Amino acid sequence: MSSDENRPPFPFLTFLVLPDILLALVLALGLSKRTRVILFAGFALLCYKGLQYTTGDKMQDYSMGSTIGGQFFTALHLLLIVEPIRQYRHWTDVNDPFTRPLLKRVYWAGCIIHSPRGIGWSYRTPHVPDRPIMKRGAFIISRLFRAVASFLIIDAAQSFIHTNPLFSGSAAELENASITSQGLLYRCLNIIAWMSTPHAGVRMQYYLISAISVALGLSTPADWPDPFGKWNDAYTVRNLWGRTWHQMMRRYLSSIGKVVVQVTGFEKGTWLSSYTQLFVGFFVSGVMHSFGDAMVGRKHFGASFPFFIMQAYGHHSGGYCHRPRGSMGQETANKGIFYYWICLGLYLVDDFLSFIH
Repeated sequence: MSSDENRPPFPFLTFLVLPDILLALVLALGLSKRTRVILFAGFALLCYKGLQYTTGDKMQDYSMGSTIGGQFFTALHLLLIVEPIRQYRHWTDVNDPFTRPLLKRVYWAGCIIHSPRGIGWSYRTPHVPDRPIMKRGAFIISRLFRAVASFLIIDAAQSFIHTNPLFSGSAAELENASITSQGLLYRCLNIIAWMSTPHAGVRMQYYLISAISVALGLSTPADWPDPFGKWNDAYTVRNLWGRTWHQMMRRYLSSIGKVVVQVTGFEKGTWLSSYTQLFVGFFVSGVMHSFGDAMVGRKHFGASFPFFIMQAYGHHSGGYCHRPRGSMGQETANKGIFYYWICLGLYLVDDFLSFIH
């Protein structure tokens, strides 16, 4: 890998657009398993190569590296675990996709690559938010307003980050700085600012793309449920990540976990099966984000990993907390306790991104 101090600019087309086109082409051809394994090795090498570049900004490097990590695991899922051309179908499919011309098959496969939740597909993942039911014009306006609101959240979060001495000092001053060094109030504000930026960033991009797609007649409002689940469901660690945050990653997290359970021979539905899938999911998430670490700098590779593994242990510690039952008052009180537990866990392990500043 190139020296962290002297890396060339990141070529977006080569490492973000081209890999998806190549993957769609391979999926459209319906190649043998052995051939797909060989091609996946080449895809993995391309992902590794992409980490040798820089955007010039550490936060963007982390984002791009994590995106490349997502491409890696998406390719692993689509090339090695399933055969989309034979197993997946969209509700509009009236014939076998393999009988279509190559370009139409490539487009069909590209839609699968960029439909991680399977909206309208036979592989739809669970816990997807309700699909919007509204007229085209109302949908476009509402999504544009939401995109603007998300932009304002990003602007506020970044303004706080760049005016905070913890993040705005010289490189030498920041070398040993910690997000935990400013006391309870600022630590909480730091966490909110850091987490708001990627959350609002994903929402802004998603809303803009959905508005443009519906405006051009490429899709319908019902194809665009919210990119994240409800915060009201995030009262356990499993729900926080599985239902609220990890919506776009659930496809490959779940499939890899199921493969591991199958290989180990654990019976489906048992606690061994459930917790194996849980830990594998957080393990894969940690590795995916470690791609972002590597793009920030080789010495940081794996810095994100402990955070995600600790989430798995956090779920294990509170894993016996199920959905609150009883009276409305008792349910609200119980949820409050669970939310406090989640916030405390994030508070204790939030330092995993401090190397980015």
